Order: sequence, then structure tokens, then C-alpha cells
Amino acid sequence: MKKLLAVILSVCLLAGSTIALTSCGKDGDKETLTMYTNAAFAPWEYMNDDGEIAGVDVDIAKELGEILGYNVVVRDVDFGSIFTNVQNDEMAIGAAGITITPERQESGLFSIEYATSTQYVIMPESMNTAENKTADGKLLLSALAGKKIGTQESTTGNILIEDAINGTTDEDTGEHVKGELEGTQASVVEYQNAILAGQNLGKQIDVVVIDELPAKSVGGDMAGYVVIELDAEPESYGIYMNKNATELKKKIDAALEVMVENGVIDYFVLKHSGSII
Repeated sequence: MKKLLAVILSVCLLAGSTIALTSCGKDGDKETLTMYTNAAFAPWEYMNDDGEIAGVDVDIAKELGEILGYNVVVRDVDFGSIFTNVQNDEMAIGAAGITITPERQESGLFSIEYATSTQYVIMPESMNTAENKTADGKLLLSALAGKKIGTQESTTGNILIEDAINGTTDEDTGEHVKGELEGTQASVVEYQNAILAGQNLGKQIDVVVIDELPAKSVGGDMAGYVVIELDAEPESYGIYMNKNATELKKKIDAALEVMVENGVIDYFVLKHSGSII
């Protein structure tokens, strides 16, 4: 707690010399900042035992509210609708382990990177063989040939698997680029969230592809299954904002920078991963 207070003070001081933040540390009426998330992506966001939305991103948003003087309201929606809601509200943010991509940057603004992740696979132990993995132990995408693959809709994991199965189009030539799983009888099944995907392992689907920490949360204690990193590019998480929210972005970037540098976000990750109480 003392560290968090120190970070708030640091950002207030930073605000005084760089940007104008709103009523840091003052009581009274506060402007509302709405956070849209999808509360089934633990530890980034989830429903706790009291039926409340909790998680790393929720703590980040609340800390931003304390630092910047906003009243933060958290809304649980489908992952895909996070972007639509934020695009319609300049005083809204999307925080749900959202990967920064060029396509998403066309429709909105992103904060600075505050965390990184990679895609992981929850799969039967029988698939965990040397021929299915790279020299450094990552699962080859080709190991998913012929599998029914569960993903969370609208996520980068979903896009990765869709492209691998259906192929892509070369932007310069317009020609079809064959996907690594194309023609292998692999298929994708989309779910609202990773929890639902995990519940259907061994039934509708053979494996689940999802970000690292949610994969470990869903599949870490699942008998007969292992959780392994997929051989894919690392990803960067950012807070998504309305394209016109340039001033809000400046404030959030300044606050996030100090939070990252002072280990506050690392603390939130440890807290919601059960590593500390």
C-alpha cells in the first residue's frame, strides 16, 4: 500500500511538470471513466467469490482513477463489444488483456504497453512429445493439424488460428497465402471466453489456444492436460481508448509509465495469480 501511495504522489508530481491531470488527491465530484472488460480472463479480469469484477486490469483502472481523479465504473461485456462501446464514448477505456494490433489502432487509440504475453495451448498430455515442439520447448503450430481448436472470439489467439486454417491475403499482390493448418482438417470453435472453452475440452474441442495467464488459470490443474507455450510472436497489452481521446491518452500514458517503472502492475499480477495475499 505504501508503494502505491508513493506511485500516486510520483504521478501527481509528474503531472505538475508535464501534463494537467484532474484533481489529483482532492475530494468532491469526479468525472466518470467507464472501463469495459470481459470478466472471464483470469487473472486479468474475473468474477470473484463476492460476485464482483476483479483482476489485474480492474486494479490498474482503479489505480488510474485514484491518480487522475476519476470515478471508475467497470462494465462486463462480450470481448468484441468492448471496442464498439469505447468507440462511442470518449470517457471510456477498454482493458481486458487487449493486444495492441495495427487493425485495432485504426479504430482507436492505445496507451503505452503495460504488459506482454504469448499464446499458450491447453492440450492433452499425449500431444506433449518432442516431435511436436521446437528445440526450446514451444509447441509447433503444425502440431494442431486436424484438431478442433477452441478460442475466445475476437481475440488475437482466435485470429492466429483462423489465419492458420484459412490462409491470408498478401496485401501487396492480393494473392492467397496458404496457412500452416490449411488443408489439415483443423477447425476452430469460438467461445465467449476461455472458461467456456476449457469446459468443452474433450467434448466439442481437442485443445484451447489463449493467452498465457488465462491458459494457466483455466488449464493449470486440469487432469490429463498440459499448458504449453505456442511457437508464436509475443504480444503487448495496452489500454484501448476512443480515437478522439487524445488528452485522456496523455494522462493515462503518464500514469502507466510510473506504475510500470515502480513495479505496481507486477504487484497486481502476483496478487491476482495467487502468488501473494
